[in-house]
Amino acid sequence: MKKILAFSIVLFAFTAGAFAQSATATATAVIVSPITLTRTADMSFGNIIADADGGTVVLVPAGTRSLSGLTSPSIQGTITAASFTVAGLANATYAITLPATHDISNGVQTMTVNTFTSNPSGTGTLDATGNQTLNVGATLNVGASQASGTYTNGAGFTVTVNYN
Repeated sequence: MKKILAFSIVLFAFTAGAFAQSATATATAVIVSPITLTRTADMSFGNIIADADGGTVVLVPAGTRSLSGLTSPSIQGTITAASFTVAGLANATYAITLPATHDISNGVQTMTVNTFTSNPSGTGTLDATGNQTLNVGATLNVGASQASGTYTNGAGFTVTVNYN
């Protein structure tokens, strides 16, 4: 009887292992390229004739402008929306953050640039090669009897993009 009991215990030990199963898995991580933003063109509102009342110049992301309360001289000068190349992970979406305001000066007087807009607006999607063009427009507020001169701000304005 002791032999049968011992044999049963050994047999049970071998059959218990036959019911256990195991598998392996691998661990994977993908490090993606950080999103980058490269300026390809600066914003330029062109030439403007200021009057006694002031006004606004609206520059849309497509690079055209409209004047309200102001006059455009026959030589309009360079009119361009700011343009950037966004690069990163193919087909990824990203959020766009634009500044609220930006002041430009001729060294004596200042004008405010605000109401920034972009194309794409708010969110962009990189193409299959991981690129997209981002164009930015804004509104220039010209003061009453604004002094003539070239107005700029060497520090520039900041546009930010982040992966969603």
